[in-house]
Amino acid sequence: MMKKAFAVIFTVICFTVTAFADDNISVYMNGEKLSFEQPPVIQNDSTLVPFRTIFEQLDMTVQWFGEDRRVTAQRQDIAITLFIDSPVMYVNDKTVELNTPAIIYNNFTMVPLRAVAEAASAEVDWDGESRTVTITSPESEFEDWAQRVLELTNAEREKNGIDPLEWDDSLAELGEAHCKDMIDRNFFAHDNPDGETPFDRMKKAGISYRAAGENIAAGHYSPEAAVEAWMNSPGHRQNILNSEFKVLGVGVAKGGEYGIYWAQEFARLN
Repeated sequence: MMKKAFAVIFTVICFTVTAFADDNISVYMNGEKLSFEQPPVIQNDSTLVPFRTIFEQLDMTVQWFGEDRRVTAQRQDIAITLFIDSPVMYVNDKTVELNTPAIIYNNFTMVPLRAVAEAASAEVDWDGESRTVTITSPESEFEDWAQRVLELTNAEREKNGIDPLEWDDSLAELGEAHCKDMIDRNFFAHDNPDGETPFDRMKKAGISYRAAGENIAAGHYSPEAAVEAWMNSPGHRQNILNSEFKVLGVGVAKGGEYGIYWAQEFARLN
């Protein structure tokens, strides 16, 4: 008999308008030109850009809290908070004064580019002649996060005397695809809007298993935070410590309502 298990966890996650024209500004990060739905603008000699794009490019997970007009961005080592029209920004436990506050412009939340990029440990240069901003950010660890989840999961299994899981590329692709689907279609669940379960998706991908399970999470801004949350939840913990599972694939994707989505796909393959 095929055994199936899954569990879900997530972290919950009229304005002042200044009139000015778009300024034909180009923004490059690590050599690649960034594209914004709302072009950058200049106010008080500061370049402002849509918050979600710039923070996601800086490998930060983003949330918008409309009731108190607040933007938050998080990464493992840093948390940034801005309030619309506030002259200060909060970086971890420090208060940073801003030359120009975050604003609402053309229904986009715009944040001061230099201030937020430098708070995220990036270097920023401005070329006035070409009207170009060049950002150099530290090398991203994002691509390694899935493998880090495997390491942390196996550490928990070792503590409990359970054999480690091996990495499976097919399951990782399945998990990443589900994360991207949750972002693209704005849902958070094991079953997608078409009614497909995790096990339907495995079979559709040609993955044959004797036992399988799935954990999903959203809003956790590091592998450590995601695995800790799963271990503190009985259903997720049960999947992580299930000795019947032998392989694991991990998917992770940025974007959507919660900023970042995670999926662990467990199996004992036929």
